Amino acid sequence: MSAALAVGVAVAAVLTFVGCKKRPYTRIARLPLQVELDWSAVEGSGDKIPATLKLYLFREDGTLQAQYDIPKEGQVLGLLDVGTYKAICVNVNDYVEVLNSNKYETTQMVAKPASSSYLSDGLSKAEGNTVIYQPGWIFSSSIPEIRVGDPAITDDANTVSTVVFPMERRVKTVNFRFTVSGLTDEIEEVKGTLDNVAAMVELSSGEIVCGHEAASPFRLEYQADGTLGGTMLIFGNEADENPDLRNDLHLQFETESGRMITLHEDITEQMKEESVEGELNIDIEANLDVRLNAGFVTIVITWKPGASEDIEGQ
Repeated sequence: MSAALAVGVAVAAVLTFVGCKKRPYTRIARLPLQVELDWSAVEGSGDKIPATLKLYLFREDGTLQAQYDIPKEGQVLGLLDVGTYKAICVNVNDYVEVLNSNKYETTQMVAKPASSSYLSDGLSKAEGNTVIYQPGWIFSSSIPEIRVGDPAITDDANTVSTVVFPMERRVKTVNFRFTVSGLTDEIEEVKGTLDNVAAMVELSSGEIVCGHEAASPFRLEYQADGTLGGTMLIFGNEADENPDLRNDLHLQFETESGRMITLHEDITEQMKEESVEGELNIDIEANLDVRLNAGFVTIVITWKPGASEDIEGQ
């Protein structure tokens, strides 16, 4: 065999050997992200759980990359660059809006101001406070770090990264329950507003945003047991955070004769007594004594577990 032929055979052998060698890894630049929503913390919410939610996906530096509409069961998002992300998942309705969603840390939800047509229905503007809609049943979750794949080399082109959002209720309920005595048939309807409720919440932390002078409307209706009751939904109570604020309750009683009786109550202490950290329900109870004095209907309220004095309106 000639020297030239020997060299040619050797080179071919080397090329054959190298060509048959399998690379152990393949670099994958993009992967799908499976989003799952865990509703176990709000088990029992039933039909209050929304059918669809907004998912805000942020880059590692906190800037918004994209937003999606997803079902409550979750879904697979499209291909994403391998890397680190942040995300917020929340439901939105006609009474709230999401603000400042260009950054993860600044994304907020705010209750909208109540429309003039809504307020004209006997719910006048509370003194010094803008009347806002109740936010409705809001659920949210935030995750500050989501790893899509591994920035290092991976060998599986079909890898799917999964993230689970632990959903939490973002609103508290204020449950009013008034026991009525005296001229019980005289009260036709009760409505009013509660001052210094929180109008806004930070979606990245779940903390309320203070500094808004807001009041929220509510209605009370007769229950099966004869009490007047109703529930209002709020993001939280600003008076819990600022001792200079008061939870003033403005009540309007419409009587059978068509008269309107207005009462103004300070229930700050009752709200604080019932506000237990981590507890989402606030129960406000009172006795209403409806009387006829000199031809006028009067209402005396005694708060439970007991106020220092009764408040009378007529």
